[in-house]
Amino acid sequence: MKKRLSILLIIIITIFSIVGCSENETKKKDLMKENWDSIVKKAKGETVNIHMWGGNEPVNRYIDKWVSPQLKEQFDITLNRVPINDAKDMINKLLTEKEVNKTNGSIDIFWINGENFKNSKDNGLLWGSFAEKLPNYNKYVDKNAEDIKYDFGELTEGMEVPWGKAQFVLIYDSEKIKNPPTNMVKLKEWVKKNKGKFTYPAPPDFTGSAFIRQVLYEATGGYEKYLQSMNTNEFIKEAKPLWNYLNEIKPFLWREGKTYPESSGKLDRLYGNGEVWMT
Repeated sequence: MKKRLSILLIIIITIFSIVGCSENETKKKDLMKENWDSIVKKAKGETVNIHMWGGNEPVNRYIDKWVSPQLKEQFDITLNRVPINDAKDMINKLLTEKEVNKTNGSIDIFWINGENFKNSKDNGLLWGSFAEKLPNYNKYVDKNAEDIKYDFGELTEGMEVPWGKAQFVLIYDSEKIKNPPTNMVKLKEWVKKNKGKFTYPAPPDFTGSAFIRQVLYEATGGYEKYLQSMNTNEFIKEAKPLWNYLNEIKPFLWREGKTYPESSGKLDRLYGNGEVWMT
């Protein structure tokens, strides 16, 4: 039997940001002064292009089969989902449009992670602070929560909003694992006792990077210190327990840690084939 093991406590926030073109600042200010009902009325009959990673079929179906029809039925807004393979391509497209002073860009909203949020923010690609204007943001979101105020350590300043939240978990084969580990220390012990039966996706894969961040937080006393400004030398010093941990388990990983699956999907296949016992 395959079970889920909630030992990893990273909370993954899925984020939408509004893209800013070289629009007249007066128009932005005027829009922010309007009430929500007026904004909804003006949006009637419009098309919104949402660019997002297309590799998650359940999410694609959710957008196409539920969100899009609801927007059309309730607000007469057409939602056009544009699948992308790499968010960096999207950022480069926005940078190009900005450089040529294109005032009517092709991207309206995008699904973004922390790294690309910072790049977009630093390069002035975002529309600005809009979160407080959204009724559901004000109604359902804890604005003072650290995972809302920060994204990968970058202050969000209302320039992005969450549209979903998920807990990062490990799935394990309960026929082979009777007493699953419940923290990173116990996971290390388990990996050493079960050589070749654990691995993780190689960064920059999203899931592999998330696993490494979780090890970092547990091995160094939490995430809070990483919300503050830190130079490279300071980080190298703080992160030493992380590298010690990863190097210690490396010889006991699948294929002795000489190679890693390129993606979470490939890790899932290893798990399905019985080559590893967790995914």
